[in-house]
Amino acid sequence: CRCWVAGVEYAIKCYPRKHRNARAIYGDTLYEGELAIQNFIGAVEWVDVVVRPWVEGRTLDKFFRDPTTDYWELLENFERLALDTLRGERAHGDIKPENIVVTPSGDMRFIDFDATWVPGFELGDIEELGTPSFSYPGRAVTPFDKSIDAFPIALITTMLAAMSYRREMFEESIDADNSLFYTRAVVSGSDMMLNKALSIFERKSDKRHYAIAIALYNCPGPIPSLLSLLEGRL
Repeated sequence: CRCWVAGVEYAIKCYPRKHRNARAIYGDTLYEGELAIQNFIGAVEWVDVVVRPWVEGRTLDKFFRDPTTDYWELLENFERLALDTLRGERAHGDIKPENIVVTPSGDMRFIDFDATWVPGFELGDIEELGTPSFSYPGRAVTPFDKSIDAFPIALITTMLAAMSYRREMFEESIDADNSLFYTRAVVSGSDMMLNKALSIFERKSDKRHYAIAIALYNCPGPIPSLLSLLEGRL
């Protein structure tokens, strides 16, 4: 929810169930047992809340199919956000269009960090696996580390790049989950829309986005070359 504290805008999120990794993820922005909530039978429970600065803007999915959308600008700003993420110490863990806010200036910010990986977390610390439409299909059995963001970053980069070239072809294929691709088909190399995107990148001599897209084939989860590709170093 959006709220105001002493005239300052914040986002407040309530946890009706304990999130055991919340303190490691949110630090001092987590307030345990802070908010009184009345349940359906009238009993009051004190729940944990996270209070963080409000990010003004619209989520990325709201720009899809909008005739005024500049996909090249979205792609550039998303790649900037992706670079900052890959260079950082943490992984977001649930990268998808609904968790990316485009601010009025065009910059992008992540929201919803419940699936975050922080240094020291291991496979047994997993509480959330991200959204299937944007996560590596074998994520539950792959290492739980910083590399979990690579697959969704490559997927969304490819999606925005494809729509930058041929919006009319790709927009109509975006599904209810705001995805252009099917992750299992992507990894197996049988996704029709990914193959169309690769053909377009090849015709346009867009070697960088072709390399990012082709890295999704037979992807083991991590994509070691992704940082260099996003930096423009083929």
